[in-house]
Amino acid sequence: MDLHFSLQIMLLSLLAGIGIFMIVASFAVPLQSAARRIREEETGPRIAGIAEGNILRAILIDISRRVKPEGGDLEDKLRRSGGFYKSVADFHARRMLSAFVYMILGIVIAVGMGIALDISLGVVGISMFATLMAVFGFMMPNRSLNSAIDKRRERLKKEMGFGLDRISLLLQSGASLMESLAHTGSMGIFGKACAQISAQASTGRPISDINRSVREDLPETPEFDEFLQMVRIGMQKGQEMIEPFRERAEIMRGKLKLNIIEAGQSAKIKVTLLTSGFILLASMIVTLGPVLILLTQQGLF
Repeated sequence: MDLHFSLQIMLLSLLAGIGIFMIVASFAVPLQSAARRIREEETGPRIAGIAEGNILRAILIDISRRVKPEGGDLEDKLRRSGGFYKSVADFHARRMLSAFVYMILGIVIAVGMGIALDISLGVVGISMFATLMAVFGFMMPNRSLNSAIDKRRERLKKEMGFGLDRISLLLQSGASLMESLAHTGSMGIFGKACAQISAQASTGRPISDINRSVREDLPETPEFDEFLQMVRIGMQKGQEMIEPFRERAEIMRGKLKLNIIEAGQSAKIKVTLLTSGFILLASMIVTLGPVLILLTQQGLF
């Protein structure tokens, strides 16, 4: 493929993508929404230099919401992820930005493949590949958000194994349940949740409301829900909770040990497969290479 022709195709594909974007923006975004955002910015301390950027951001957010509305659970996901994205608007803006970046990357890859393989994909082929890449980029923030929630859940489980053990030791030393929770505040996410429970309980707030507010800020974790039930029983019924906390800590540490063993075995299998692949490739080169050279010299290839 000629380099000049490839650059021409890339430019035309880019212009076509921008044109489609402007058409969608023209019909999908209500004019009063953009005008309202401008008026809101005019009431602030800064007027010049930020209106155009806010209009573009508003357009991106509105298009993202119309293409794939997330519903009311998006705010819940953002809260449970620990603020992976600052707000719902930031999530939608990042989603459109990611789609645009992947679209440009798709155009570059398609043109590069055409040059390397000396084939002509044409504007339609490049545009289709760029569209697929844009869809992939559009979905990336969702995957990143879900991944952040999963990682935060696993971190919470790891911290619970050691945090529950500390709580049981503090209870055994004669401290009250709320004092034990307060002294666990330095143990990451789990510690902050314990400190929050202790602080709100000191104000006389019902334990059911406290558990609900703490649960809303963390990923859905059955083990943590069981812990909250244990705290509720200990506060409402005044039962001795040393052994239940110790048993739960042993269970959590046992699960953590199993997860570490499984991760090590999985890594060992991956290393073995990778090594076997290299050995197989080297063996094929050593055995088939001379044969192919001889056949080529004989004119059979």
